[in-house]
Amino acid sequence: MEQDHEAAKEDIQLVVAGAQDVAAIEAAIALGNASRSTLGHMPFAAYYDATLRGCLVLARLGNRVVGYALFGLARNRVRLSHLCVEVDFRGHGIARRLVEHIRREHSDHLGILARCRHDYGLGELWISLGFSQLSEQPGRSKEGYPVVSWWLDHGHPNLFSTEPATTLVRAAIDLNVLRDFVDPTRADADETRALRADHLTDQLELVRTAALDIEINEMQGPLRAACTQHAQQFRRVNSSGQRRVSDIEDQLRQDAQIADPGYPHGPQDELDVRHVAEAAAAGLNVLTTRDQRLTTLLGPPSERLGLRIVRPVDVIIHIDELARAEAYRPAALLNTSYSERLVGSGQDGLATALADIANGERPQQLLRKLRALGMAGHDRMGVYDSNGQLVAVFSAIELGYTLEVPLLRVSNNAVGDTLARQLLFRLRERAHSARTPILRITDPHMSRHAQMAAIVDGFRTADNNDLYTFVLGTAGPADSVEYDAAGAARRAGVPEPASLRSGMPAVAAATLERTWWPVKIVDSDLANYLIPIQQRFSADLLGMPNTLIPRNDALGLAIERVYYRSPGGARPAAPARLLWYMSEGGRGVSRPASVIACSQLDTVVDGDPRELHSRFQHLGVWRQESVERASRNGRVQALRFTHTEVFLNPISRQRFRQLSLTHGSSNRAPQGPRRISTALFTALYAEGRGA
Repeated sequence: MEQDHEAAKEDIQLVVAGAQDVAAIEAAIALGNASRSTLGHMPFAAYYDATLRGCLVLARLGNRVVGYALFGLARNRVRLSHLCVEVDFRGHGIARRLVEHIRREHSDHLGILARCRHDYGLGELWISLGFSQLSEQPGRSKEGYPVVSWWLDHGHPNLFSTEPATTLVRAAIDLNVLRDFVDPTRADADETRALRADHLTDQLELVRTAALDIEINEMQGPLRAACTQHAQQFRRVNSSGQRRVSDIEDQLRQDAQIADPGYPHGPQDELDVRHVAEAAAAGLNVLTTRDQRLTTLLGPPSERLGLRIVRPVDVIIHIDELARAEAYRPAALLNTSYSERLVGSGQDGLATALADIANGERPQQLLRKLRALGMAGHDRMGVYDSNGQLVAVFSAIELGYTLEVPLLRVSNNAVGDTLARQLLFRLRERAHSARTPILRITDPHMSRHAQMAAIVDGFRTADNNDLYTFVLGTAGPADSVEYDAAGAARRAGVPEPASLRSGMPAVAAATLERTWWPVKIVDSDLANYLIPIQQRFSADLLGMPNTLIPRNDALGLAIERVYYRSPGGARPAAPARLLWYMSEGGRGVSRPASVIACSQLDTVVDGDPRELHSRFQHLGVWRQESVERASRNGRVQALRFTHTEVFLNPISRQRFRQLSLTHGSSNRAPQGPRRISTALFTALYAEGRGA
């Protein structure tokens, strides 16, 4: 038998599973189930979803599946969930071939991340495959066996030498999910138990709300004690106040009654409403349940509050998207009006509610800090909601080559993540305007939302636990960017970054341009597109031009947005840079056609308009009917973009034509996405910035 396998290994072929390979996918599922003791459970749907994304690679000997690799593509890394080889075929290099295939096909990503329990004794295997230990943390098992993060670097400039310790997705559970964990006899509970898989350790935290405690308390029978005990391992999150919960409950009932006039019909329906309201009021963006009735009736109105109700399997499949949804979560109330102004004398007492009490800061300490900043002549900026409540406060000081932020606090409410992201971006803009190439946060009690936002945005940790990042206005080749970054680091007293090189793959370049925004590395493989946009839409999406009609707050607060279009013509490939060509004519005051802004394209998705609206509604862009109007033959395309830089000097149609002709490109206004040369992009970008 050993000789047969030795001879056969030369005939083993690696293939990317396609939708038509149903029998092979089922064989991979069976192979994975046979190794559940070390792999953990993966819902069957995850295999098929990976197939649709090109993320299931099969090792086949004829028609026999003898191994597979199941993975996902995050924004800048490959996340390897399963690497499995049939027992009789181990030791023949199949695992290495699977990893090398992934590495070769996705070499533009920064590297491959895998997680494995230490007690499985597979460390030597990962090391032999080229991985190195990145971090370790307690796993999800009852015994708390440590889970090791293994990293295979692709050799690109990697700005993330360590992983963030902050979980980015928190999902509330309801009673039916809790019972899946407790009762081994429940049908179809495997998809729920997969939420506890070790490979999700740093991505997902399951939490409970007061509504779950209420429902457990009302249970009858021996299962209540088991649920009570099991629930203790899930951290309790609290809402922003009972009045807020009650207001949301009233809103949910009214919306649900449109589809079901008699709703709620009894105590269980009332508990469902309470579950959703508690989760929304606690600032969560995910509630996971297997209750289809709850999802159908309360799902649509919940999405308008920024809360997505999804099955456990969908949490697992879309974990990366949900992680970003937490970071980019838009304002829940579309009619809320926020304002930014100085915190004047006598008003600083309002900020004491933002004290970091959990980590030992007393309100009076924060008050003294605010007053000291005021006495030193430093501005203390506050963000206020429509009720005049202070929801964020910060201060920024120019110190040589550094913009220092000694104070950065954001209220722990439903819009905290979005406000934090927006404030960090505004601080980047201020640092760029002041020509301070280092942005440094020195507040030892910065808010959790702000800390999470900084980690997502690529800030690094200094020796004294300050967070810092580069803000480089360079638009040039890699060696020029490296020179400017190294010089800024030396002058500011922070570590010099890794060396850069020309020809950088698109994913690596996009990561660097986002992390060191607004830098542009023009000798990389990052593509450039010219995108047409009507003036009436650019006012909402890009904030340009200003109009007499107020802009939607959800769009104004979020830094990530979605642009929908019919899927015909050229399909932009992400990641890429976007230049926005605004057509003439608009709402209120008509402005001339011009190139008005630059953004970074993160994702391009084609799909059913309702499904895409459901996925991207947390970005707060269009209503469903608007998305459907943009569709063609039942399909629509969504371009998700971020980090928009509105030009100080919009490029007129005439100047655009001149520059286009100079660089050998069409000078006609774009009718759809048009790829342009890096030379033309650089010229247009420099013109728009007034460089």
